[in-house]
Amino acid sequence: MTGDEKQRMLELFDNKRADKYPRETYDVIGKRGVRRTDGYEKASGAAKYTVDVQLPGMLYGRFLTSPHPHAEIVSMDTSAAEKLPGVRCVLRYDDPELQNEESLGGHELNSVMPLPRVAYFQGEEVGAFAVADSEAIAEDALRLIKVEWKQRPFVLDVEKAQEPGAPLSNPENNPESNMDTRGIYMEGHGDVAKGFAEADKILEFKYTFGLNTWAGPERPCGVWRWNGEFAEVWVKQQRPHICKRAISTWFGGLAMNKIDVHCLYQGASFGGWSQMAWNLGGTYCAAVVAKRVNRPVKWLFNRREDFYGSNMDAGVFYIKVGAKLDGTITAVEERGVVVNQAMPVFGIAKHFLENTRVHHVHGRTEAVWVNKGPTVPTRCEQNSNCYSLDLVTNRVAEALGLDPVEVALKNDGAEGHDIDWLNERKAELGFPVTDSLRVCVEKGKAAIGWDEKRHPAGAKKLPNGKMHGLGFTWTHEWDDSAGTSEIGMYVERNDGTVTIFGCRGDGGQNAETAYCQIAADELGFRMEDVRFKHQDDAGFFTMTPDTSTNLSVNGWATRHAARMLRQKLLEAAIAPRGVTQLTSFPPAFPGKRAEELDIKDGVIFEKANPANRMTVADFVGPSGAQGPLMSPVGEPILAGKEGLDYPIRFTPPMFEHGWQVQRGTYLGVRLRFCRQAHFMEVEVDPETGEVDVIKVVTVNDVGKVINWDGCEGQAYGGAIMGVGRGRTEEVVYDQRTGIMLNGNLLNYKIPTLMDVGEVETILVESGMGYGPYGTVGIGEDVATVVPALISPAVHNAIGTWVEGFPITPDRVLKALGKA
Repeated sequence: MTGDEKQRMLELFDNKRADKYPRETYDVIGKRGVRRTDGYEKASGAAKYTVDVQLPGMLYGRFLTSPHPHAEIVSMDTSAAEKLPGVRCVLRYDDPELQNEESLGGHELNSVMPLPRVAYFQGEEVGAFAVADSEAIAEDALRLIKVEWKQRPFVLDVEKAQEPGAPLSNPENNPESNMDTRGIYMEGHGDVAKGFAEADKILEFKYTFGLNTWAGPERPCGVWRWNGEFAEVWVKQQRPHICKRAISTWFGGLAMNKIDVHCLYQGASFGGWSQMAWNLGGTYCAAVVAKRVNRPVKWLFNRREDFYGSNMDAGVFYIKVGAKLDGTITAVEERGVVVNQAMPVFGIAKHFLENTRVHHVHGRTEAVWVNKGPTVPTRCEQNSNCYSLDLVTNRVAEALGLDPVEVALKNDGAEGHDIDWLNERKAELGFPVTDSLRVCVEKGKAAIGWDEKRHPAGAKKLPNGKMHGLGFTWTHEWDDSAGTSEIGMYVERNDGTVTIFGCRGDGGQNAETAYCQIAADELGFRMEDVRFKHQDDAGFFTMTPDTSTNLSVNGWATRHAARMLRQKLLEAAIAPRGVTQLTSFPPAFPGKRAEELDIKDGVIFEKANPANRMTVADFVGPSGAQGPLMSPVGEPILAGKEGLDYPIRFTPPMFEHGWQVQRGTYLGVRLRFCRQAHFMEVEVDPETGEVDVIKVVTVNDVGKVINWDGCEGQAYGGAIMGVGRGRTEEVVYDQRTGIMLNGNLLNYKIPTLMDVGEVETILVESGMGYGPYGTVGIGEDVATVVPALISPAVHNAIGTWVEGFPITPDRVLKALGKA
């Protein structure tokens, strides 16, 4: 990047950050006690989810699943199922109406055939889709289908799958080996050999991470209804805009304006199902049958079928690290062998590149296919990055007799540069210059009692016979803030309230309240007068889900649309308001300029003479002298929307970092300034291996809090999820038969509030996020970082490292030599 190019980029970024209407204080942004806009609906049970949809004449569809981990259908007899009373259709894999993957839009379905003939894991939906008057009848029909299967060899272990002569887990797509050549990802900078030569201490270790399910409270489902030539679809989908595009492709280019998409509440959907290859397959099959029988069709998975998908960071990881005696890390080399990644891999060295001053880093991630379900981002996207950073920091500290907090502070930085260099970049962009990590760790240390309670590993036995341990971990916040979002916003004519449109998947993060807060403050309206209608397709689609980065993206669009609408209101207030047959309505504020007016609490007033005022409700009301609000040419002007330009596509500046980057054509980096730090206190029973989590402290620099309940709720929920993933949650397969053994909520141990001790959430506001008002994401990252935190805490308690995750009692006892 040339100097002129960089300067133009910085100027553009500064223009995007500049406030056109600066405010010293906000009425609802960042205020506590703001009522959650969906609170009454959800607390009362009135909130509707996709699984709740009931339509007149609706039918129910269920899929045949494979009883084998790897098998193909030789023949199928569906005659008995078709004759069962109440069965309306059995759609088969060999039905001539089923399209091939190319005509289905390829990437939208991730090149997966509907109703495939070959199954690559036990429980996969294959072969047939039975549609009946009830779900129970559809299930009975599936049991009547006679299938001749040809079983194939299978492999479950990711390391064994790489051995010569291993059974091929997916020969149709990977005929040469189980390695997905598209999934070999290398990244890094510097020269690791040079870095290891500079080290005083070199460590090598390995860790494993098991499969976590993506199963949530609401089962995967969807509803399709044909209204003549128009398609009406209810989707359980984080990205309804993708679904709409795919639907248009499926049916010969069906016009987008003939497709109505409803995206109801999602039921705690965090990645997972929404991102897998088959997430639109049920919708497609329902559409085909609905056309054939001329009735609405709902498709559903059962609870067990929802368990087959998992997190994309399951696998085996090998790490080599070099460090100087003062804790300066000189080199990190990582190799990760991950399971069944159905999406492009995320490199395991990513956080060392983005988040540290380590000059020499190299990571290699290998995607290997075995006969288990697909893995995609689930509750997060960067687990292995966080686990590696956690374990390297703590293992280096333990090996050198140092405090891991000090090791983290010493190595904080970005792209191989130290914190001083990073602070210069903050100043260059006009951000406040704050040492985010230091602020976070000091607050976390005080909350957990780090300095008072910390002790050498294995040195503190409690009166109850258990061993006491403390753990610490850290990384940056997720704040890419790059994406697209569309927001529509207008003032209702009758009473002056505001409606926001932006169809989106709402996973329960309370984001819609935050958007209403932004709109209310920017417009000068009361919070109760703003509503976000996000469940229906009005031609606008936001960036979803609203977790790690997307509040920042959608916040830009919401803020910009609100400012556009506010300006239109002020300009309308000084313009003639139209003519009826009997009356000509003069301007509401004759002789004034728009910049002389302001809006607060839904009242337009003259700044120099606040007594000269009019409520927005009166201004746009249908009766009296105010009349309807019209533009000078007689057209309504009460629409403020963001199209396809700034700020909905927002990319922060990229910085060159001074040496060769082994990332293809990626020429720069997006720097992250905000940090997070987390602490955990545990007690470990050395006789049983049981781990009790006594307290978790989460500290997140979110830049600026828009909605306190949303931020604290995501941090609290993320801590509970993280403890579960690190301590109890693992999908288990029988190695002999390839069958999942615990696909239910009884045997798969998701923690409850009774399984985790105190959780304290602390939020830091440095203003260093790329989002509006300096915001940065918080969702996903606590659930991503906390699972690995249990490892150093347990090590501090028992004095030895537990190799695998989750850290279950049997693994603890094995580490202690007792199993």
